[in-house]
Amino acid sequence: MCGICGFVYLHGASSSTGDRSVLEQMADSLHHRGPDETGHMVRDGVALANTRLAIIDVADGHQPVHNEDGSVHVVFNGEIYNQGALRADLAGRGHRFSSQADTEVLAHLYEEEGVDFLHQLNGMFAIALWDERGRRLLLARDRLGIKPLFYTEHEGRLFFASEIKALLAVPGMGVEADPAAVDQYLALRYSSGSSTLLKGVHKLLPGQRLVVDLAAGTWTAENYWEPWKSNAARPTQSLDEAVGRVRELLDDAVRLRLMSDVPFGAFLSGGLDSSGIVALMAQHMDEPVETFSIRFSEEPRLDEGAHAQLVSRHCGTRHHEVDCTADRVELLPRLLSHFDEPFADPIIVPTHQVAASAREHVKVILTGEGADELFGGYTRFVNDAQIRRLARLPGFVRSALGALARRVPSAEPLQRALVLADQPASRRALTWIEAFDDGERRSLSVHQPAIADGAERLYADCALDAPGSHPLEQLLFCELRLRLPDCMLTRTDRMTMAVSLEGRTPFLDHRLVEEALWMPHRFKVNGRSEKDVLKRALAPLLPPQIPQRKKQGLAVPFALWTRHGVESSIRRVLSPQSVRRRGLFHPSYVASLLDRWGPHAARHSQLIWSLLCLELWFRMYVDTGADRLDPSTPLSEVS
Repeated sequence: MCGICGFVYLHGASSSTGDRSVLEQMADSLHHRGPDETGHMVRDGVALANTRLAIIDVADGHQPVHNEDGSVHVVFNGEIYNQGALRADLAGRGHRFSSQADTEVLAHLYEEEGVDFLHQLNGMFAIALWDERGRRLLLARDRLGIKPLFYTEHEGRLFFASEIKALLAVPGMGVEADPAAVDQYLALRYSSGSSTLLKGVHKLLPGQRLVVDLAAGTWTAENYWEPWKSNAARPTQSLDEAVGRVRELLDDAVRLRLMSDVPFGAFLSGGLDSSGIVALMAQHMDEPVETFSIRFSEEPRLDEGAHAQLVSRHCGTRHHEVDCTADRVELLPRLLSHFDEPFADPIIVPTHQVAASAREHVKVILTGEGADELFGGYTRFVNDAQIRRLARLPGFVRSALGALARRVPSAEPLQRALVLADQPASRRALTWIEAFDDGERRSLSVHQPAIADGAERLYADCALDAPGSHPLEQLLFCELRLRLPDCMLTRTDRMTMAVSLEGRTPFLDHRLVEEALWMPHRFKVNGRSEKDVLKRALAPLLPPQIPQRKKQGLAVPFALWTRHGVESSIRRVLSPQSVRRRGLFHPSYVASLLDRWGPHAARHSQLIWSLLCLELWFRMYVDTGADRLDPSTPLSEVS
C-alpha cells in the first residue's frame, strides 16, 4: 500500500528546475500512506513519486519501477494478488525481473499488452505509468474503486495523486468550493461520482483509465471494466450451484489476500461478513488469526462484542477489543483532514480507532466491505419489496391511505412508504440514504441556483446500466457503483491509511463481483431474509447464531456523542453569526435544527453532524490566515 502522485506537461514542455521541489512537496503530504520509503522520478516533462508502505519484498520493492531498457516507468498503490502467475508467464516470454514486487510486473505486462494489461489484474490499485517511447501517461483505478486517484489541470500540467491534499500542495493551486458539489454533499453526506467539493478537482472513477497522449495532444478518460454491458448468455443456475460458487470464489479470494511478507489480521464485528472472512482465513493459516473489534460500553444496545467473541472462540483467533467512548469525537477535525472533503459518516470515528489498535499488531487487515452491496444485505432491500407491493395497490386506495396517514401522527412511516411507492427504483435508492431531501436543501440554502439535481441524475444514470430491469437489481447496482466506492471504501481507505495500515477486501475480488452481478436477485433477498445465498455459503463455517442474526451493522451512539462534551462547541460552530459569515445557509433554518436537537431526534442529529463536518472542512481548507482551523484542534476547542 502506498501513496502516489505526479504530473505531466500537457503541451510538450520540458521539465523545469522547480519540478522536483513541487513533486517532493506533493509526496511529503502523503507520508502517512507510505512511511517506509519515498521514491521520485523527474525527467523530460513528467514527474512520478511514491510513498511506500512495504508489504511485499520489503527490502527491494522500490518505486518508481522501470522495465529493462528504462522506457516504461510505474508508480503504484495497492496489491496485485495474481502477480505470481503473471510473473511466471512474463518470465516465460523472456522478461527479466530485479525484485519480487508486484509493481515490476505492471511495467512488463504493459510492454506485452499495452493499456489493456489492466484486464489481467486481480487486485486493488491506482496506477500511474509513463511510456517514454510512446510519450503517453496512463492513470488507472481498480474495478471497484478500492484505491483512490484524483487529478486536476493547472498551468499547463495534469497533476494526479492518491489524495487531494497532494494536489493542494502544488504552489499556486487555488481552493474554491463547487456549489453544485456542496448541494450533492448535503444530499449524500459525501461527494459522489467524478466530482469533488473542489472546483476543477476530479476523481478517476472505479474501473476507469485516463490516457494522456502527448504525441496526439489528447487526454481522455474511458471505462475499461463494464461487465454489466455484456450480452453473453448466462447459464441458468440453481440456488445450490450459486451457494457452491460463492463459497469457492470467496475462499480463493481470501487465500490470495493472505499474500504478505508482514503480519496481517482481520476486523471482526460478529456480523456475517467479517465472521465469514475470519473463518476462511483460519482454514488457510497455521497461526491464530489476529482479530480486532470495537466495543461501545456507553451504549450497550450498539455493542456487538459478544458476537465477535463467539466467532473468535469458534475460529481460535487471537482477539483484541477497543472501547469507543464519547471522547473520541474530539478527534473529528483531524479525522476529516484525511478526507480533504467534508465526509459526514460518523463511523469514521470507531473505524479510525480500531485501525489504530490493529496497527500496533499488524500491517495488513482483511475487511468485510462489499458483501451487503453484492448480496442485498441492508434492511432497506427487504423494505423496498414491501414498498413495491404497496405500489401495486390501486391509486384510489393509496390516496385514501395517504389521507389517513396525514391525520395520524404515528402513521409517519406509512406516509413515507406511500411517497416511496410513487418513485422509480433509482430515486428510491437515493431516498433510502438521503440526508437533506430536496425541500430541506431549498429551505436551507441561500443561493437557490446552487440547488441542483446532481445526486438524483447520478442515481438515475447509474440505474440505467444495471444488469437487469428488476428494481432490486437497480438498487443493488446503485449501491455497488456509487455508495460503496464513494462512502464505504473511501472511509476504510482514509482511516486505515491514516495509521499506515493496508486494508484488503476479499468480497470485492472482481470474479466474485461478476458472479454476483448476474445471479438471480431472488437468491439474494428472499422474503424477509437478506443475503440468502451468502448465509447458506458461510453457515457451515460459523456458529449457527451468526447466520441467523438480524443484521445490526456498525452504528455509533450518535446522540450521546453530540450531546455530551462537545455540544457547546457544535452550537458555536453553527451559531447564527458563523452561518451568516459563511453565506451558504439561512441562519434561521440552522437555528431551527439546533432548537429541535435532542436525545430522541436522531435524524436532526445526523443533519447537524453534516453541517458541522461541512463547516469544519471550510475552515481547514478554504479559509485563510487567522480563520484557518488547525486539524489538530480538539472539537471542544473549536469556536
